[in-house]
Amino acid sequence: MNEVVEALLDIVETNALPAADTSSHWQRYGRETIVERQDNGVILRGAGFGVVQTTGLYWRLVHMVERWTYRHTTAGLKSYRSVWRTAITLASDLSFDLTFDIWKQAVALALLTDHWEANNLSPRTFALIGDGYGFLGALIRRRIRETRIYCIDLPKMLVFQAHTHELADPSAKMSLLRRSESGGPDVVFALPQDIEIISDPIDCAINMASMQEMKPSSIQAYFAFLRRRSGPESRFYCVNRLRKELPGGEVADFYGYPWREDDEVFIDEPCPYYRYFLSPSTLHKGLWFVRVRIPFANVNYFDGITMHRLAHLAPLS
Repeated sequence: MNEVVEALLDIVETNALPAADTSSHWQRYGRETIVERQDNGVILRGAGFGVVQTTGLYWRLVHMVERWTYRHTTAGLKSYRSVWRTAITLASDLSFDLTFDIWKQAVALALLTDHWEANNLSPRTFALIGDGYGFLGALIRRRIRETRIYCIDLPKMLVFQAHTHELADPSAKMSLLRRSESGGPDVVFALPQDIEIISDPIDCAINMASMQEMKPSSIQAYFAFLRRRSGPESRFYCVNRLRKELPGGEVADFYGYPWREDDEVFIDEPCPYYRYFLSPSTLHKGLWFVRVRIPFANVNYFDGITMHRLAHLAPLS
């Protein structure tokens, strides 16, 4: 276990879910998320931020069918096949299955790669706000080696991300955010309350299905931070529910985020690859003790429309 994971575990043991940055959603699912030391390792069981492991051939078949049903969406992305091949290899290295949550992050990166190539952009500094298990950050580093990635999240979730980056690239320089750090290829883990310590301009920020579960004050803070670090070619890719009510009654409204009229918007529409996911179904036939499983799946629609917007955030004046 490396020093960064050790340091994050120390933080988790003292203040796993800081009240100022923890919405009612994460008060619930954060408590259900398991992060514990065990001998020289760590036990990790996530709740409320996706699925990266399933069991059995039947699940694999369902995931294959799931990806096939989205073929018209991925066919329009020039980079998709290449990014997906990288994602398959990375998932294997991490012992992750090719679930919807793994696939959607590959599609997001393919979409961004197409945009970068079409606009002659070469992003090198990334801010990933709420990267769950850390797969998207690790995938970016597999695709773009000379990068500096800031992983920003609650302490418990950062342990998952640090563990993933350590497995994905044992030679990577990893660190917990300190005031003296700036520049160079690296993976840096930052708590929400420390984001203003980051001095680097951010070439690309990404938030997928995370702001929809935040306090309004946290969303305001992230937008202000990104505007302060925005350069002429900076991009923010935001994929979140159009409207979501949290367990405590708070409502997250996509168009209520602090967008501005002078933001330059490149994409703004319902997300075409985030409409539904499949799960196995069981067909019962004959006598009560006979169970026949067939390669058929239930279609599960998300609770509301998920939007995606790619924009250049106008800097703060």
